[in-house]
Amino acid sequence: MAYTDVVKKMLNTAIDELAMVPNKFAVHPGKDFTRNRKLCFKDFILLLLTMEGDCIREELYRFFGRSRDTPKKAAYCNQRAKLKADSLLYLLYTFTQKFSRKLYKDKYSLVACDGSVADIFRDETDKDTYFPPNNKSPRGFNQIHINALYSVLDKKFLDVLIQPCRKRNEYQAFCQMIDRVDNSIPSIYLADRGYASYNNFAHVMAHNQYFLIRCTDVKTSRLLGFSVDNVKELDFHVDRILTRSYSKKKRLHPERAEDYRYICQEVPFDYIDSECTEFHMPLRIVRIEIADNTYENLITNLPDVEFDMDELKKLYHMRWDQETAYRDLKYPLCLKAFHSKKYKYIVQEVYARAIMFNYCSEITMKVEIPNKKRKLQYKVNFAQAIKICRDHLRNRNDKVPIDATGLIANNIEPIRPGRTYRRQARFKLPMSFCYRN
Repeated sequence: MAYTDVVKKMLNTAIDELAMVPNKFAVHPGKDFTRNRKLCFKDFILLLLTMEGDCIREELYRFFGRSRDTPKKAAYCNQRAKLKADSLLYLLYTFTQKFSRKLYKDKYSLVACDGSVADIFRDETDKDTYFPPNNKSPRGFNQIHINALYSVLDKKFLDVLIQPCRKRNEYQAFCQMIDRVDNSIPSIYLADRGYASYNNFAHVMAHNQYFLIRCTDVKTSRLLGFSVDNVKELDFHVDRILTRSYSKKKRLHPERAEDYRYICQEVPFDYIDSECTEFHMPLRIVRIEIADNTYENLITNLPDVEFDMDELKKLYHMRWDQETAYRDLKYPLCLKAFHSKKYKYIVQEVYARAIMFNYCSEITMKVEIPNKKRKLQYKVNFAQAIKICRDHLRNRNDKVPIDATGLIANNIEPIRPGRTYRRQARFKLPMSFCYRN
């Protein structure tokens, strides 16, 4: 059996596991998903996973092969209303856990954490997602914020947490995902400077895990106790004591006055309460040069015996893979084109795209590119691979199989190391439902 068929069978098995306990995922248990319908539970999930950027009618025709027996749009909407929003998040967990994890140094799992925004249908009444008119949009716009944990070596999303953009809180999202993800494997969490906080550090430490998080000069200077403006290279260990009290009389270690750092009551920190008034936090602070006269600060708890400065620089650079994963979610996987105006249905589609990304990534990573004499090394064109994997999953005719592996191997592109581009933040409004063919 081809590996593409193996992965397809694994996904179908995960969907069957959901279908066996519909009451767990139904909005109205005992009522929803109890009758045999033309658009059954499993077909509905597969349809949701394989949808592109067209209108619902076109998506239904594409999935059912343009048959006269194709279910109507109303059937799709009715089935969608029965499904809880977090059902597909459970499917994401169960499907991803079926694959073994790749480890760095045969020991650590590399997990990146980052967020990205997605434009949704304009609705002025939704104050949690609506932004008033500005230079980007003269009419205003609505957005959601997607937080995710991404396995760098496995190229898969491990967890996804969605917030209304007006209420986004990356610190809180990071802690929630760390607490609910599988921490049985030693992991190194890689994150940008938006996640540098004592509470985030503490949540990782509480699970006996490791982190490597970029930090601003201001926060790094406060943590060190001296300015880093003229520092070009640094590898320094500190052991800070965190407290919410200014009183020196209440300090348990008055001889270490310079190591204390005050956390005000408004700043969340989950490990200080009436019983535990102080929290010890040993940290390693590294300052590296990433370009001429350009420096970055990294906060970590990784041991310097095993990870030197050059290796930390290499590890943090690997975090960039999650940025390209978000790009693939939005464009080849059509996350920019939602099929509903309702927030809970939009959440369903985000989870569905993450599952489809993991499905395509698992298949693509096993494809071997023909070994030919070339000037450059080549890799799979992932945008084309997504289209092929989507058709392979959608294919219901076993008599006419799709050679997904061969098609993916035929769509390759050269790897050009060292090529860099200036990052462009371009704002694009979501496509109106009226303009989807």
